[in-house]
Amino acid sequence: MPVSRELRDWYLSTLGVVQYRPRDPEPVALDFHPDTVAEVANTVPSEVVVALPENSELPGAEDKPADLHEEQIGSFRLACWQPSDDLLVINGLAPGSVPLQEESGLLANIMRAIGRLGDGLSSPQFIDWPPSAADQTDRSGAEEMLSVFVEARVKKQGVLWVLLMGELPAALLLSTRSTYSPSVGQVEELPGGARAIVTPSLQELLNAAELKGDTWRAIRVMSPQP
Repeated sequence: MPVSRELRDWYLSTLGVVQYRPRDPEPVALDFHPDTVAEVANTVPSEVVVALPENSELPGAEDKPADLHEEQIGSFRLACWQPSDDLLVINGLAPGSVPLQEESGLLANIMRAIGRLGDGLSSPQFIDWPPSAADQTDRSGAEEMLSVFVEARVKKQGVLWVLLMGELPAALLLSTRSTYSPSVGQVEELPGGARAIVTPSLQELLNAAELKGDTWRAIRVMSPQP
């Protein structure tokens, strides 16, 4: 289902993506108050949790008829890193949890192996679902929000690769583009020219060392060419 312009703008605002609009040709009187004007930072905070104030609702939610057949999805958290300009990494987490030190260390080693570590692994940005206190639990909403987030990174920051670590982010991002369940090593074309690669989650890699071989075969396409 296509995402409406209003809903897309709401998702981008929720995710902290600054959008630029053409200047209004007619002068408009604005009443600015210093204590209500948000300061736009030049850099992304080291840790961002996507969440909304209490009682926030999706735009147009009051006009959306109830769909008794809408697939529901439980609460979850996604940890997102951008260790290099061209790579976005997304790993699924339990609600409210943060990556363990061992998981962050493993990801740093993986990024180092494919030449994407740079000056080190920064803290992740967190995307929490549902994004508000409203009863927003339908799966299509979660798919749309992640799709908008990834599309913004691809179009605005030049991301060329999206590493989907674990079943959750892979299923949410690729379910609308594929008729089969995402599998390890799967590569999918994304809008804007980027490609997504599916691997086990960081938790799975720590718990089952035998998965590391399949993971390396899947991601070595991103390693520096000799």
